[in-house]
Amino acid sequence: MLGRDHALSGALAFTAVAPLLHVTGARLAAAVVLTAGAGVLPDIDEPGSTIARTFGFLTGAFAWIVHKISGGHRKGTHSLLGVALVAAASLGAASWQAGARASGPWWHLVPAGLILGLLFSAAFRALNIGGHHGDAFGLALAALMIWKGWDLDLVTPRHVPMLAVCVTLGMLAHLAGDMCTHDGCPLLYPLSRYEFGLLPAPVRITTSKVAEHWIVTPLLIAGIAWFLWRDAGSALTAHVHLAGRLSPSLPGPSCR
Repeated sequence: MLGRDHALSGALAFTAVAPLLHVTGARLAAAVVLTAGAGVLPDIDEPGSTIARTFGFLTGAFAWIVHKISGGHRKGTHSLLGVALVAAASLGAASWQAGARASGPWWHLVPAGLILGLLFSAAFRALNIGGHHGDAFGLALAALMIWKGWDLDLVTPRHVPMLAVCVTLGMLAHLAGDMCTHDGCPLLYPLSRYEFGLLPAPVRITTSKVAEHWIVTPLLIAGIAWFLWRDAGSALTAHVHLAGRLSPSLPGPSCR
C-alpha cells in the first residue's frame, strides 16, 4: 500500500478505539496524527520510503541500517516480533520521559522526543499536509505533546502510555494493510518467511493501482470521518444547541 493509505489506516485504527481509551478533544486529534505516523513506521526498513525521506540523510541512513539488520524490506519490521520490539522501545521512551518530568535528567526526554518528531513529521509527509513546512509542523506538535505530557496519558486498564498505544496500533494497521496486498506479511519472521494474507488471493489489491486509489483510499477517509463524528459529533451538536439557547434574541424591526 501507499504511504498515504498506511497513514490513513493508522488514523482509522485510533479513531475506532478512541471511546474505549476515553480520549477526546485535543488529545484525540494529536493521537490520531501520531498513530497515522506510526502507520508508516514499518517501512523504515526501506531507504526510499516516505518515513525514510522525512529528515533527509539522517532518516535515510537509519533506514539503510534497519534494512540490513531486519533482513530487508517487509521482513523484520513487518513481523509481530518487530511490532513487539518497537512497542517495547516506545514504552521505554515514555518511561524515561515520565522520569524527566518528575525532576529527572532533561535528556531523558530525548528518546520520546525523537519518536514523536519522526512520527508526526512522517504523518504530515505521507498525507501531503504542510508541504515543505510539514516537518516543522511535526516537530512543533512533538514539542507540544512533550510539554503537555499527553503521550504519557495512561489509556488502558493496564496503564499503558498513549505513545506506546499509538505506535502499536499504527504498526498493526500497517501490517493489516499489507496483508490485503498480493505480497502479504511474514508475521512470524524470522521463524517463518510465510507471507500471511487477510483476503483471498484473487481479490487482493496491487499497490498504487485503481483499486487502491478509488476504493481503498475513499473507504479509509469515510471510516475516519464516521468515527470522528461518532466520537465528537454529539458534543459539537450539544454546544451548538446550547449557544443557540443562550444567545439573546435580536429585536425585530420597529413599526412606525
